[in-house]
Amino acid sequence: MKVFQNKFINLLEQEDLNPSPGTDEQAFQAGLDDTTDPETFNDVPDNPVAKFQAEQTANTVATIETWITEVESFIEYLNGLDEGSINSQLNRVDCDSILADVRRSESKKISRLAQDLSGLGESLKQYLLAAKNKQSGSETI
Repeated sequence: MKVFQNKFINLLEQEDLNPSPGTDEQAFQAGLDDTTDPETFNDVPDNPVAKFQAEQTANTVATIETWITEVESFIEYLNGLDEGSINSQLNRVDCDSILADVRRSESKKISRLAQDLSGLGESLKQYLLAAKNKQSGSETI
């Protein structure tokens, strides 16, 4: 066993006699003959299926981004900190107003709805990340 171990260690410690070029482009250039034009290898037409799938993924990303924006703006309208939000307006009403009755009975529902919408927004963001990863992965192939 010691013989194999020594041989393995010797192989690991040897210097690489044929160092490889740093990038794929350099390796490609090094492998060509002097008279060969590198552009002759760039004759592959675009794939219409891949182009269609890329367009679909881009449309999907745009749609999900729109949904996220709309959900977040409605959350702000329901339970935001600015004076225009429903909960903010309900918390500023007079005690003898009809809105005070709404505040007593409906403020928990409004907060719960905003919380559920926040969960939906986070789920949509996960789908958006997955779609963007798919989009960037298809561009590198």
